[in-house]
Amino acid sequence: MSRRYTNRSFLDALSKKVLIYDGAMGTSLQKMNLTADDFGGEKLAGCNDYLVISKPEVVEAVHRSFLEVGVDVIETDTFRSNRITLKEYNLQNQVIEINQRAASLARKLTDEFFQTTNQQRFVAGSIGPSGKLPSMEDPQLSDVSFSELVDVFREQAVGLITGGVDVLIIETSQDILEVKACILGIQKAFEETGQYVPIQAQVTLDTTGRMLLGTDIGAALAILEGLPIEVIGLNCSTGPE
Repeated sequence: MSRRYTNRSFLDALSKKVLIYDGAMGTSLQKMNLTADDFGGEKLAGCNDYLVISKPEVVEAVHRSFLEVGVDVIETDTFRSNRITLKEYNLQNQVIEINQRAASLARKLTDEFFQTTNQQRFVAGSIGPSGKLPSMEDPQLSDVSFSELVDVFREQAVGLITGGVDVLIIETSQDILEVKACILGIQKAFEETGQYVPIQAQVTLDTTGRMLLGTDIGAALAILEGLPIEVIGLNCSTGPE
């Protein structure tokens, strides 16, 4: 499918070689034995995404550890950087700032390593789930409309795009309806910013090959193939078999 891009370097590289992503940000940060002060105080303790503001050097150290061993792609520290999950820490008004900072930090490092190693590196803007399951009929988990979810993901994508990512990765998705909302939100962010990058959409499966709410891999693929994305993947789930 022909699409317009303001940055298609990730896809150009992918057409020539297998691109290796980094490892887990969360567990890497846990190994650092961070204190509440590192996060900006007790009320923010455990909010890994806020470290790009309160203690950016530790996030930089994780990124560097992966870049130094030669990975092609590093993900931004923004897995939970949407207004719904950030509201747990009263940070819902800093969505754009957090995502921009995270993307800019990763961009600075990939550019630095390209200059010193002559190996092109890429930044993937990490978009994790909202914590809501819109396909369910649960008073707490589904208390959000589709249009509200679209706007939640639009906002996060704007921050990541303006921060300089090469690709947007939707990951650890349990509800295919949320994936669709995210993709639509990203399209709105493209229109808002005037910048277009590839989208990598990933779902999570259980051992039966289904998403949490019962969507099997065949149905997930059929839905995703009809949406404006470039790469389909799996993560935090069973393997490709």
